[in-house]
Amino acid sequence: MFAQERQDCIVEKVNQEGSVRVKDLSIEFDVTDDCIRKDLAILEKKGLLKKAYGGAVRMKENPHLYRSADRKSFPNDERIIIAQKSISLLQPQDTIFLDISLASVEIAKQLQNSEMKLTVMTNMIEILNLLCQCSHISLVFIGGQLNDEGDGFWGSYSSQMVRSFKIDKAFLGVVGIDSVLGQISTYYIDDGTMKKTIIEQSQKSYLLCEERKFKEYGNYVFGSLNDINGLIVSKDLNQKLKLTLETYGLSII
Repeated sequence: MFAQERQDCIVEKVNQEGSVRVKDLSIEFDVTDDCIRKDLAILEKKGLLKKAYGGAVRMKENPHLYRSADRKSFPNDERIIIAQKSISLLQPQDTIFLDISLASVEIAKQLQNSEMKLTVMTNMIEILNLLCQCSHISLVFIGGQLNDEGDGFWGSYSSQMVRSFKIDKAFLGVVGIDSVLGQISTYYIDDGTMKKTIIEQSQKSYLLCEERKFKEYGNYVFGSLNDINGLIVSKDLNQKLKLTLETYGLSII
């Protein structure tokens, strides 16, 4: 196999699996570790992957330029699947939190058509509007400082309000998940601080994970995969990624 062919295979592998190890690649391609390290250095210079200790990880994208209104135009199939899985975790009389997320909006839409009696807490205006007329939902709205996109509230007063409650299950949006470093990130500090508080007040907390969340990153790391209980995914994960995530004690739903 020529060097270019091997490097193309390495890029394809790291994009599929999220990370690769030098030792595994040297065995697979029957070359020395030094040969693989040179390949990784070349590929990093081309911006095709990022070298990490003992191997390399997939390059992630920062989708910060997308506003909420723009993200609504993205295909909705994944969010519907995530919402259906989230609903299946609920028990009557649960107190749940739906934070600012388009997947949370999809959960709220499905709750409209259910008869399950729940207490729903949220800081997102669209969810408030969806659920305010539902007699089976006891709705608690978290106010505070209007966020930059004008679709919800956050800040110190919002966090203070959340600390007054005990939450059974929290369903949280996330911008990026780094399975190698175990980090979860979002765009804004205030949003991250709010999510931290919600996690602290919840018996169980779940991240709502479209497929692209494993390929993107936010500017602010608000927690670790060790801080949450599970990931609600829209598609089956490849075996390597799933095994890596399970080392954090996560339920993959």
